[in-house]
Amino acid sequence: MTKKQKIFNTLYEIISTTVITVGIILVTVYLFGIRLYQVRSGSMGELLPVGSICFVSTYSRYEDIEAGDVISFRVSEDILVTHRAESITDEGIITKGDMNQNNDPDPVTRGNYIGKTIFAIPHIGRIFGFLHTFRGMLLLGGILILFVISGIFYNKKDKEK
Repeated sequence: MTKKQKIFNTLYEIISTTVITVGIILVTVYLFGIRLYQVRSGSMGELLPVGSICFVSTYSRYEDIEAGDVISFRVSEDILVTHRAESITDEGIITKGDMNQNNDPDPVTRGNYIGKTIFAIPHIGRIFGFLHTFRGMLLLGGILILFVISGIFYNKKDKEK
């Protein structure tokens, strides 16, 4: 086996192991009711900077939310918000972004509540955001195809020797 083949095989094993490990983690997290959301505005300041990924527990019950908790909720079909619970009223949960001057206009109700943010990873969401674009998917798909083809090519060369 040549030095190039050894390097390729090592890289192939590292990348394959990483992809499989990340896949297993994401499936496990999903099965435990955790959803990942990307932060797209600066309304939560340093706590959740733009580009962060929030891990939101959908198993956190609406009734258990307390003032100070950071929760995610739906404002429309395609808009999700993650803000801090300021207070709990009969109408619902009053929320506000840490950097905002005023409370959000509508209280969060059981109907639009998603879950409680249990932790976040700053800035990594930018990568996921790019991968959800057409260019990102095209790039990722091209890399995976090249990776598989080169793996087949090197394995074929090994068998011939």
